[in-house]
Amino acid sequence: MNSQAEIALSNYMEELDQFLGLCDEFDSSGKWNVRKNGYMSAFFKTDLFSVVLEAMSADGVFENSEAEVINRMFSSEYTNSELRDMYNSLSSVITDYCDGEAGDAVRMLSDIDPIAADQYRHLILSAVDVVSKADGVAEGSEQELIAKLEKALQA
Repeated sequence: MNSQAEIALSNYMEELDQFLGLCDEFDSSGKWNVRKNGYMSAFFKTDLFSVVLEAMSADGVFENSEAEVINRMFSSEYTNSELRDMYNSLSSVITDYCDGEAGDAVRMLSDIDPIAADQYRHLILSAVDVVSKADGVAEGSEQELIAKLEKALQA
């Protein structure tokens, strides 16, 4: 992984830790309905994982460096081919999410805490930034996805 990706990943991991701490607080305080939605951290980590898969697929190639990054981002051990297969089986759901449904999660979070919603918006864009830097080249398709997400995340 190149130094730009390392720096972006480090920043993302700090932001993720802070956000997950908030999620735990919202679960404990009852601001998040755990019974209805499951644990808040799991809900939003699944969201983030979907976005990262879409970012990985944006240039049409699942690089080993991107698999390394996603594994570090989510403490997982997927190969690039496993990630490609996962994406192919979920691509329509993930694309719908990135095309507009991303804003739904942010709006739901805004009802609980507007500052946390802003943190989550930033976290999503940071996650995509990490992946776009993983192979050392931010492809036009990756930049297009970032623009699409920015639009979907406006609340």
